[in-house]
Amino acid sequence: MRRFLELVDANGQLQAQGTHARLTFGKRPRGAVFVYPFGRRFPPFKLSIKDGQLMIAGCWKGNFGVTGDPGFAEIASMLGQDEAARASAVPVAGLDPDELWAVGDRVSRAINQ
Repeated sequence: MRRFLELVDANGQLQAQGTHARLTFGKRPRGAVFVYPFGRRFPPFKLSIKDGQLMIAGCWKGNFGVTGDPGFAEIASMLGQDEAARASAVPVAGLDPDELWAVGDRVSRAINQ
């Protein structure tokens, strides 16, 4: 998943398209790292660690301005989930990092229109 983290880092060097920080850290004990591509207002997903594994979950619940937005469909599908249901964390291992970033960026654009 090093490649994915490189993509997240590289995003911080690009011109912002919003005013949010690129990464936000959630609160303990169940905190996560929320990724905001290009600093757009609402994040498409968050990362966490569980039992030593890097996990990813969609943010289609709890993003009060965009909860249930159909723009989350692509990332939900990639994670084997439904954007109308609960968002569960799944292991990042096995996901293509370039595709994950591309999907996250498209979802970010869709939900932040």
